[in-house]
Amino acid sequence: MKTYAIHWKSSITGGVGTGTKRFEKAEAELLAVELNANYPEIAHEAVIPVVEVVGVGTAEPPLPPTPDQLP
Repeated sequence: MKTYAIHWKSSITGGVGTGTKRFEKAEAELLAVELNANYPEIAHEAVIPVVEVVGVGTAEPPLPPTPDQLP
């Protein structure tokens, strides 16, 4: 099952990211090794990305209208 992606970090800019394309584990690990050889200033590794859920259960209820906002 294609669940792995390539995560990278630049040693020059400090930028980081995770690719969106998914690979089989062995394929992702091999690609990371190849990318590290071709682009030594960027560290690549095969990872299973974690989906971050933002904002679930954190929204505050709306405030009631002020008197000047009432019809």
